[in-house]
Amino acid sequence: MKHFIWLLMLSLSLPACAQRKLPRRSKASTSLAKPAQATEPVLVFQRTPCYGTCPAYKATIFADGRVEYDGQRFVTLLGKHTLRLPVATVQGMLAEAKRIDFNSLQARYSHNTSDLPSTIITVHPVGQSAKVVSAEEDYPEKLQGYINYLKAKLDPLADTKPTE
Repeated sequence: MKHFIWLLMLSLSLPACAQRKLPRRSKASTSLAKPAQATEPVLVFQRTPCYGTCPAYKATIFADGRVEYDGQRFVTLLGKHTLRLPVATVQGMLAEAKRIDFNSLQARYSHNTSDLPSTIITVHPVGQSAKVVSAEEDYPEKLQGYINYLKAKLDPLADTKPTE
């Protein structure tokens, strides 16, 4: 009986010994951690489907070069993927939007023709408000130039088929 009490006391004291405090992280160790990924996209470029073979995809672009891509139709790369662009390319896309005064464009260029594909562009530079422009037809030349510029940068990611 004496041994039983001794074993009982020993077994109750072991868990208490195992619960020791872990050392706290110093502020110096947390500053070495990777910075969090940008949570807000700076640009979204979407090409919508049509009744033909128009490439359809959406590229959500972040300041760090990350691209959340969703290939939908008539692109080689189908489905959701995380891709990369050089940060300088992303900065160039935003600089081009500023150069053409993207914020001064109308929100929509359309005659409600249902079989035409749309190009929807959202430009949202860090610390500024977002501007969305949807273009189907009859849009200004400077917007057409910007669309062509973005296609040249993003279509290779989507690996679009030559039939547009």
